[in-house]
Amino acid sequence: MRSIRARLTVTLSALTAAVVLGAAIVGSIAVPPLLQQRFADQLESAATRASASLASAGGAELTDQTLPGIAGDSMGLVLLSSGEPVAANGVAAEDVSTLAALSVTAPTEVAGRYLGMSVDMTGLNLTYLDADGIQIPIDRVVLVMRTTDREEVIATIATWLLLGGVATSALLIAVAAIVVARGMRPLEAMADRAERIASGDRSLRLSPGSSGDPAIDRMASTVDAALDSQELAEQRLRTFLADASHELRTPLTTASGWVDLYLRGGLEDRERLDDAMTRVDTQLTRMRLMTDEMLALARTDAGRPLDRQPLDLADIARDVVSDARIAAPERSIVCTASDAALMRGDEARLAQVVRNLVGNAVQHTPADATITVLVEPGAEQHVLRVLDTGPGIAAADVPHLFERFWRGGAARSARGGAGLGLAIVQALVEQHDGTVAVASTPGQGTEFTVTLPIARG
Repeated sequence: MRSIRARLTVTLSALTAAVVLGAAIVGSIAVPPLLQQRFADQLESAATRASASLASAGGAELTDQTLPGIAGDSMGLVLLSSGEPVAANGVAAEDVSTLAALSVTAPTEVAGRYLGMSVDMTGLNLTYLDADGIQIPIDRVVLVMRTTDREEVIATIATWLLLGGVATSALLIAVAAIVVARGMRPLEAMADRAERIASGDRSLRLSPGSSGDPAIDRMASTVDAALDSQELAEQRLRTFLADASHELRTPLTTASGWVDLYLRGGLEDRERLDDAMTRVDTQLTRMRLMTDEMLALARTDAGRPLDRQPLDLADIARDVVSDARIAAPERSIVCTASDAALMRGDEARLAQVVRNLVGNAVQHTPADATITVLVEPGAEQHVLRVLDTGPGIAAADVPHLFERFWRGGAARSARGGAGLGLAIVQALVEQHDGTVAVASTPGQGTEFTVTLPIARG
């Protein structure tokens, strides 16, 4: 039985049947003692009323005609004088002597068919007038109730309880099946939509609205969020591949063109050959840098875990600036990081952040521009600023700076860059739960601000 609906229905039905039938059985067991006590209370009450009535009236005379009215339909009695039965009503003739021998004053089972008790009538002036007109003083009365009536009542009650239990169980089982079926409809609808999504309809989602069940709605929303994330990731991958193909095509075409020209004998002159090989090397270097940058982004997108270790952001900034001065000795690159900025993070990736920002400033500013790297330690977060005194960035280009493969203005024709450096910066900073922002004033310069929280523990 693998169906959820079947398991739920059978489980609910079994529990319902067990509870209802159990209640019926408990009722059947509990009823006999209750009826026993009720009959006993009726006997004691009848004895008390009879004694009180005789005492109040000063006595009474009974006859064969009045006995049935005294006993009623549910009781019987035996009149005794000096221990001998003189009259009886409501009891079988063969049971009279047995009942006459009953002397206990509390309700007691007698002869397997009666519940009886002895009532002392001494001094109450109760007499019996027999058929010969002789008055016989009655000194004791045995009151009885037929237990066969009780058994009939018990059997009737038990029957109705069991029948009611069976009927109620059947009704509740049917209701349970209906409720489970209705409750499963949202899941079935979700399964249908999931099949359509798996078949290729990626625009469809599991939850078209509220199902009335918070747990189902939460599950559907969670799956929808996962599908949205997957669709976004696939869209980014498609865009990434398209952009990468476009960016790699240019240097590859250029390098292939020079190689093809050489193979066709068009580079016989040594000077032209050397120039061609230099151009090929330049394009190959450009492709290598692009593939390195794309690999870095791919690793970041894949959620590669950070190697969080204690580090000093100021030391990283000083090291990157020292390397940049060696690579570009003619440029003015300054580092202001006098105080330690201790934190936990991935040293290699944070170094790449600083290196990309400094390299970006070197590449897009003139030789006389000054590049300054500032590290501002804080109690909860550190701030890294990379400023330059270059020509600045056009306001229309600022919103696109961190887009992948985007290059604005003169950068499109610049050597090397593929528009991935700042995208890598943003991805690595966000991996450290930080933020990166840019502010630029045309003609005055540009400032990149990186804010990194101090990860503790």
